[in-house]
Amino acid sequence: MRRETMTGVILIALGALFLLGRMIDGASFAWPLFVLAPGLVLLAWAFVGGREAPPLAVPGSIVTTVGLILFIQNLTNTFETWSYAWALVLASVGVGTWLYGTLSDHADRQREGIRTATIGLALFAGFGVFFQFIIFGDLLGSWVGQWLFPLALIGVGAYLLYRQRSAGS
Repeated sequence: MRRETMTGVILIALGALFLLGRMIDGASFAWPLFVLAPGLVLLAWAFVGGREAPPLAVPGSIVTTVGLILFIQNLTNTFETWSYAWALVLASVGVGTWLYGTLSDHADRQREGIRTATIGLALFAGFGVFFQFIIFGDLLGSWVGQWLFPLALIGVGAYLLYRQRSAGS
């Protein structure tokens, strides 16, 4: 019965995707759904697939997260956010591991998943601030983020090299 249920869910999801593609310009708008849908199927299978299925929560979480990232980037035309969005993939490994531990009743996997997800989210936040506000110049303005910051890095690096050379002589 579970196999029939999953087959039904997969067929409904595929039919909905094809209908959505007919209603909108699927080639330019909905292509990330073809990444997202398999991830959702893997996650669903982890929940209803029986005793052997909980490990599918990890790849299901990863593929679903990549699909969501691509969907948001495609909608907003901000593919440069991959410079820090990769950390969400790490966080999704943690979420998937936590789900796996929860579904299989393993407290160690749950703790490991929470720790990994926390690290991934912290990296996402840190790199997000760095890239979005400093490198891309959204917070400090394009002049500061794109010119002053790199020039300051060069200046500090040159000073450190000069200081090291002077100390070695």
